[in-house]
Amino acid sequence: MKKLLLLALVTMFATAAFAQDAQQKVEIAAGYSYFHSSAGGFVPSASLNGGGLSLAYFFFKHVGLKAEFTDYGSYSQIVTVPASTQGCNSLSDCQLPVSGSVFTYTIGPVLRFQIKRRFHPFAEVMFGGAHNNIYSNIYNSCTDQGECINLSKLPNHNAFDLVLGGGLDIPFHEHISFRLPQVDYVRTGFGNPTVIGSSTQGNLRVQGGVVFRF
Repeated sequence: MKKLLLLALVTMFATAAFAQDAQQKVEIAAGYSYFHSSAGGFVPSASLNGGGLSLAYFFFKHVGLKAEFTDYGSYSQIVTVPASTQGCNSLSDCQLPVSGSVFTYTIGPVLRFQIKRRFHPFAEVMFGGAHNNIYSNIYNSCTDQGECINLSKLPNHNAFDLVLGGGLDIPFHEHISFRLPQVDYVRTGFGNPTVIGSSTQGNLRVQGGVVFRF
C-alpha cells in the first residue's frame, strides 16, 4: 500500500512538473503594432497603426520558433513626382493621390531568457513576406493622368522582408505577461528603382501587447 501511495505521489509530482514545463513551451501574443515606413525616392515616409498575432513554440528552454501575422489596414498619401522627370512629363510637379494596404507574415527563431522570474527578454530573427500595394497604385495613378513616361513595369504587391529585433515581457500571472514596447528593424524589398527610387526599404516597427503562455 505504501509503495502504491509513493508511486502515486511520484507520478503526481512528475505530471505536475511536466505540465509546468509544457506551459512554458507555447506563447501566444496579441497586441498593437506601429510601423514607420521609410521614404524611398519620391515616395514619402508613412506611419501605420495596426495589430497582430504571433505563436511561438519553444523546443528548448531558450530556443523556439515564432510565426507572426500583422495587419496595418489601409492608408492614403499624396505623392509628388518632380516635373520634367522620367516619372512626370509636365512643367509642374505631378500630384498623385494614392492609397495602399499593408500586412506582413514572418517566421523564424526566437531566443528567450529569464531574469529573476520578473523579466523575460527575448530576441528574434524572422523571414517572410510583406504586402503593400501602394507602389503599384502609384504606377497606375501616374499612368491614368497621362503625364508619366518611361516608367518601368508594374511593381509587385508582395516582397521579401527581414525582421531583426527583440523586446521584454513582464509576467503578471502564471500564464499572462505584458509585452513592453518591442522594437524591430524590418527590411522590405518593394518595387524597382525607376518607380520608387530604391529596391529596398529600412523600416522601424514598435509593438506591445499581452502574452499568454501554456
